[in-house]
Amino acid sequence: MTESQYLPPPHQHWGGEALWQQLEPLLPGLSVEVVARTESTNSTLIERVRAEGRNPGEAQPFGRRQHDLQPCLLVAEHQTHGRGRMGRAWHSSSGASLTFSLAVPLELRDWSGLSLVVGVALADALEPWQAGGDEAPRLSLKWPNDLWLDGRKLGGVLIETVPAGGHRMAVIGVGLNIAPAWRDTDSLNALSSGFACMQELDLDASAPQVLALIAKPLVQALLDFQAQGFAPWLERYQRRDALNGRAITAGALEGVARGVSPQGELLLQTAQGLQALSGGEVSVRLTQTTL
Repeated sequence: MTESQYLPPPHQHWGGEALWQQLEPLLPGLSVEVVARTESTNSTLIERVRAEGRNPGEAQPFGRRQHDLQPCLLVAEHQTHGRGRMGRAWHSSSGASLTFSLAVPLELRDWSGLSLVVGVALADALEPWQAGGDEAPRLSLKWPNDLWLDGRKLGGVLIETVPAGGHRMAVIGVGLNIAPAWRDTDSLNALSSGFACMQELDLDASAPQVLALIAKPLVQALLDFQAQGFAPWLERYQRRDALNGRAITAGALEGVARGVSPQGELLLQTAQGLQALSGGEVSVRLTQTTL
């Protein structure tokens, strides 16, 4: 039996029933699972989708099959082989991070901008935007999939899709730093370079509390994206765009970020002109000069 087949019970209290009651009206058939440890929540859900695709079961009334795929929220207190975009490792530990994946069947003509919508939904839930406010938001978004707090990485989003019968299942993975891995008097100050954590926004923040705060807005955002695409989210993304006006490198290209397009592409002003880059193409880094 592999580790992904045996998912041990959690140690923290997550309020799974309350989460299910919030989300199931939006995603009928949803299941909520919380485990102490798994290799990767994304990989676990993708394995399930593929396994069900190989064994669809007997046809049931109204065309339904016994093993038809349903939405699932899988939360792991600790991931042993978590991963981010482009195969990068994502390190998580119980109590110090929130790691979960949501598998949802989505009918989309265009997947462009989905990671940006997820980022906006998370940021707005964690730090509601005040219309007319003078202060810039502390939470910003680094295209295409990172959340920043005060210019340091707070978390990330990994979106993968897998065939599910005649449809596609989207698996949305989210990882957020909740607390320093070591709780001592200097640990929060030690985060001043590199990474940030939710306890810098709220000293009492915990992984279950943060999940309860973001789960419903995330699901609603996915449903809205399915109906309307990215364009209605463009203005909300622009309010938190961490790259706009800054000098960056994107793969072999160098230039100044000029926001994103209505399709969620990164707009990069280069010496050769304005380039539109999609999320799967490049790794983006800030350069030393801000323009």
